[in-house]
Formats: sequence, structure tokens, C-alpha cells
Amino acid sequence: MPALRSPRKLRSQALLLHVAAGNAGASRMGLVAPKRLVRRSVDRNRLKRLAREAFRRHPVKAAGLDLVLAMRQPFTREAEGAWLAQVQELLGRAAEGR
Repeated sequence: MPALRSPRKLRSQALLLHVAAGNAGASRMGLVAPKRLVRRSVDRNRLKRLAREAFRRHPVKAAGLDLVLAMRQPFTREAEGAWLAQVQELLGRAAEGR
């Protein structure tokens, strides 16, 4: 995917967002949640569901970007709220172009 080769990367404490120009009018998002960082498949699927829903509701969806959201740190259920806040923040920064 070209987004992974793009020089534009946005970082937060637990996440890395690769950003590349895509088709005008419709953004796409891919997710990377490796087993070594999120051990249980139930948790990996929940994270993906939460990220897809955040992306679906966010204005960045209409920005025409290709995005890949990758985990940087191990996930715990207790940190789910903070993780979701970081997803929202990264999507906002991608939409603003910084």
C-alpha cells in the first residue's frame, strides 16, 4: 500500500498513522494490530471495530486520503478510552494536514 511508503507519518504515544494522498472525495483506512501487541483476538477485533467507527464518523473520511493506523505499544482493556482518544487526535491532525 502506498501509504506505508509515504514520508508523512503522524505519531502518538501508542499509535502511528501513515498518511498518503488518495482518490479525491473518499478516504480509506487500513489497520495493523499485531498479535505480539494485542494478544487476544477478541481485543484485536474490538480495536479494529472502534477505529473503523471513529473513522466513519470523522470528517477526514471526505478528505481523499489513504491512511494506515498501526499499533506501537501493547494494548490493555483499561487503556481503551485513551487509545480511542489518540485515534481521534491523529485523524484530526490528518484532516488538518499537519
